[in-house]
Amino acid sequence: WYKPSSTLPQLVARFQQHPQRSCSRSIEIWTTTCIVTNFGMQRHRNSHAASKDNDDPHPTLSHLPRCSTMINPANPFLTGPHSFPYFPKGGPQPKNPPNRTAHHIMGYVSQWGGMDVGSGMLFPAAVIDGLIHQLGGKYLRMECSCLPNHSFSHAYHNQQTVPEEWSGIDSAVEILKNSDRKHVKCPVGTAVITSSGGEQLRAEYDKIVHTVPPFYNYPPTATSEMKQLLGIDAESVDPESWSYELLRSCYRHSFRLAFGCNQSNDDKSKGTLCNLLESIGITNQVSVPENQRVSVPLLGAGCRGFPASVAIEAAVAESVSWLSSSNNECLHDDSTSTAKSARKREPVVAFGLLETSDAEVLATKLRESLQIHH
Repeated sequence: WYKPSSTLPQLVARFQQHPQRSCSRSIEIWTTTCIVTNFGMQRHRNSHAASKDNDDPHPTLSHLPRCSTMINPANPFLTGPHSFPYFPKGGPQPKNPPNRTAHHIMGYVSQWGGMDVGSGMLFPAAVIDGLIHQLGGKYLRMECSCLPNHSFSHAYHNQQTVPEEWSGIDSAVEILKNSDRKHVKCPVGTAVITSSGGEQLRAEYDKIVHTVPPFYNYPPTATSEMKQLLGIDAESVDPESWSYELLRSCYRHSFRLAFGCNQSNDDKSKGTLCNLLESIGITNQVSVPENQRVSVPLLGAGCRGFPASVAIEAAVAESVSWLSSSNNECLHDDSTSTAKSARKREPVVAFGLLETSDAEVLATKLRESLQIHH
């Protein structure tokens, strides 16, 4: 997700729902060196802003993504990197925490998930969620910890673990199920929304939509109630496509939250959370993002172990569905007609990819799918 370069994001392709209409939905595909620090509002570059009377004081920034909301691939407990010192790429979540055999460099985190450190392991600095929590700091961590357990969590037998591995030990299975149901803020396939927390992340984004893709080879155990709650057709899902359907569900739930459909997770808990955050000095969080431009990584293609082709297929399917659906409301609608205000009102899903080859494949597949759809 990151390249050590100051190169600005490059637009690869753009697809618009109704080009002649105001507030028309669009899909954009970009390449970027980092979707967290080189794709957002980049307010740290606006410190020398011109007066407010100037309609576009930063013409050099007007052609950048400048998204104010980001979709973050998280874990079900919204703990960022704090639950695990490192993680096996592709999962599953190991049943035991890191062992206590000291490593000559890494100390007491030498092995986990049957692999040596550095072999198929991902560290916080190597994943989007790790950087989000690093820049969001203690304020984001506090907000995430204060969120209630998700209302769907009761329908899951497991989240990132594999109960079948302990099927011969009933007590172990029960302990696993109970632990997987505790403190589940965002079950696999769902999404929740928070502020961006600390000052560093607020310089880039106003809101963070957290969603939890499944591990490609280790999805949660499918249940009829899960399928119903997530809006997945129970008749069409076979075991091989279950991970794929859960990944699509991540996009659907994330888009709904990002574009204002049920923006609060729960009104009562949100009020309690706001009061708590204000009591510790967090009072400068925005209630509405500056625009309707939402940055999206290629979900599933990193830590979750999806083949790039499958991850792209899911992204294309849900992008076409979102782009083709009706758009009856705009969060930032107003009576002005300037280019700047129009850009704020326009709902945009902006994919930020690291590799140009992946961006071009995504653009090609999306173009082909839209032609078939129409």
